[in-house]
Amino acid sequence: MAAATIALPTRTPPPAPIRRAWREPAWWLFAGLITFGLVELLVIFGPGAIHHPAPLLFATVLFGLHGAFLIWILRRLDYLEPEPIALLATALAWGGIVATANAVRANVAADSILTKLYPLTFVQRWGPAIEGPTNEEILKSLGIVALILLARSQLNSVMDGVIFGAFVGIGFQEVENIVYSLNAVAGADTNALGPVWQVFVLRGLLSGLWSHAVYSAIVGAGIAYAVLRRERPMSVRVAAATLGFVGGWSAHFLWNSPLFTDVLSGAGGGFGTVVSMLIKGGLILSALLVIIHFARRSEYRALASHLYRLDDVHIAPVGDIRALRTARSRQVARWNAYVAGGFAGTRAIRRLQRSQADLAAHLVRVDECPGTASVEYPGIARALAQISTARARLGPIGISQSDTTRAHRTWAGWLAMLGGVATIFTPYAILVPIVLAVWRVRAARRAHQYADPRLLTGLLIGVALLVVWLAFHAVGAEQID
Repeated sequence: MAAATIALPTRTPPPAPIRRAWREPAWWLFAGLITFGLVELLVIFGPGAIHHPAPLLFATVLFGLHGAFLIWILRRLDYLEPEPIALLATALAWGGIVATANAVRANVAADSILTKLYPLTFVQRWGPAIEGPTNEEILKSLGIVALILLARSQLNSVMDGVIFGAFVGIGFQEVENIVYSLNAVAGADTNALGPVWQVFVLRGLLSGLWSHAVYSAIVGAGIAYAVLRRERPMSVRVAAATLGFVGGWSAHFLWNSPLFTDVLSGAGGGFGTVVSMLIKGGLILSALLVIIHFARRSEYRALASHLYRLDDVHIAPVGDIRALRTARSRQVARWNAYVAGGFAGTRAIRRLQRSQADLAAHLVRVDECPGTASVEYPGIARALAQISTARARLGPIGISQSDTTRAHRTWAGWLAMLGGVATIFTPYAILVPIVLAVWRVRAARRAHQYADPRLLTGLLIGVALLVVWLAFHAVGAEQID
């Protein structure tokens, strides 16, 4: 039934030629650069790592967890057409090894040149804003281009370019943070963990959301547009790539520059410095969020159009297609399924959404490149089978399609969110959203009604802040000083 709807061919198309990565010149170039980068990092930072093993391990764990959190956010943004894990690991390796190793040398050289051309006071104030963006954004941009050369078939939307760039940026960002931690420990002439924690607070907590991942994501969006929009004039495509690079460079320049910082720190001391960081970081992050908004909307429309074209309520009814639009709509559908059918309903809706998104992605690739049909049809068949399985599990619960209806705001929902926020001050506050969620969900299930999704929001906030509270108390001042 489902296969006939999609009109699978009676005669299988000839198999596409298998491309082995090791036969591609770009792969060998990448492997050589990775090797060179590793050697460079060992030569530059090996002695410091040997003398300070405990701080190095502590910094690696802290910023590894920080990077994992950023990756979790990006994977949620990349839900509709997720990139292969191997490709994302390649992006991390370029940013963390190739770009970082070469940036160290390049920044030293640039600083030497600026010192010869301008007064020392100017270089001290504006040097980081000139050297860092110029050298580092070029190196990271080359990584994005290398990824496209290695896996052109994986670049199907501007959102893919955002993800490519962001992962390159995360690799660079977290390795650079570890390097800064080692430098802080060496500068303090101690083997204690205090300097590492200070670097984590400054570069991880206060600036981690608008650092290199954001700069490179902006660049990646411009490059992806230039590669994908072949119907546009070449001048427009080149302008888009240039604008993307200038945008990423400008964001990096703004962050490294003394703009806002001098005035606010002079007026408010440390508090003014934090305010200037929030102002600059807010501007940078807002620019990327605008790009992501339009990129995700374009990606959703492309995928949704293929699901609408099927016109099959057993595969993708209108409610299901609309639920795929945003992370919020998907989460509301899962929450309503949980209220109606418990964890079994949530798991079935989650599996249904994943399968429908995978199906749409396969159909888009077949439509764009019919020559890949023999490669995509097994994925189509697998997605259809998973959709059927999810439907079979939803049937006994009484759920026919994703329901994104939001319940009315209730005092219990607001109180749950307040209790979640209060968890940062006392871990016992987590009991508030837990008790309220259990109580109100049971009542809604008995009455066959919706439950306020803010109950879930409060619970998630509480769990996240409980982890933060435990982390701060697990690494107390007496342990890191």
